[in-house]
Amino acid sequence: MKKCPWCGKKVPNEEQICPSCGYDFSRGEMSSFYDQRQQKQIKSKIRHKNEMVIVAALAIIAGGSYIFNNHQEQTEAQQNIQQTTKTIAESSSSDAEPSNNSSKSSVKKSSGLKKTENKKTIKNSQSKKDNANVTKESNGVQLKASMAPNELAAAVATYAAQKNISKWRDVVNNSGESILIRETTEPDIVNYLSAKGSGTVYVAFNSKDSNREVVYSAYTINQDGSINIYEFGVPNAPHTGNVYNPVETISQQDLIKYLNSHKQAKNVRQMAQKVGISYE
Repeated sequence: MKKCPWCGKKVPNEEQICPSCGYDFSRGEMSSFYDQRQQKQIKSKIRHKNEMVIVAALAIIAGGSYIFNNHQEQTEAQQNIQQTTKTIAESSSSDAEPSNNSSKSSVKKSSGLKKTENKKTIKNSQSKKDNANVTKESNGVQLKASMAPNELAAAVATYAAQKNISKWRDVVNNSGESILIRETTEPDIVNYLSAKGSGTVYVAFNSKDSNREVVYSAYTINQDGSINIYEFGVPNAPHTGNVYNPVETISQQDLIKYLNSHKQAKNVRQMAQKVGISYE
């Protein structure tokens, strides 16, 4: 083994060129082989560097392109978000206006309903008021609260008969062609009544009464228009000592209401035509 004077590596004796550095033992200098290999290595390094530079450049370009594209996408995304937000805001604004209009319309409708209800209430009140004065029956016959004396007498007689007050029932059932109502202020009659009314007593006789001096049925009228209905000559006639009490006291409004509900208005009208009134 011999030692290479150039690189110091041990080289076999038979070798003329150092395999490590290319030293030529025969010439005592570096061989051209080494120069060529050296040049190849240099070129290889240069090419490698160039490749690295190219790769780096491509990487930089790619990275820049990615950053640019990403930035552009972010910008477009922000623009899209802004546009969407604007559209939603405009839509909400446009929806709010019809809603307000609808709310105003609802308020108007509600106000209209209240007005309608008020009108209905007024109409109902007026209707009730009218019914207090004029009550209609299904057949169209009307009884007025301010009835004529003969119609009132017929109404009292019909009501008392419907209530099964015996002496009044006799007046109605035996009326025949006429009913006589005698208005009297005689003390012998008035003083025997607990509810004297205005002081006038209306005594009822039917057409078959032969003796019209005996009183069996009568009524008085109070200042407020209510009617005191009396019955005499029967054991169950209400009385306190020698003074008779009304069998019933009823307002004219309730009297009319009862007769119409029992479909007696037509009968009252027909009976009123047969009533005769005399005054004492």
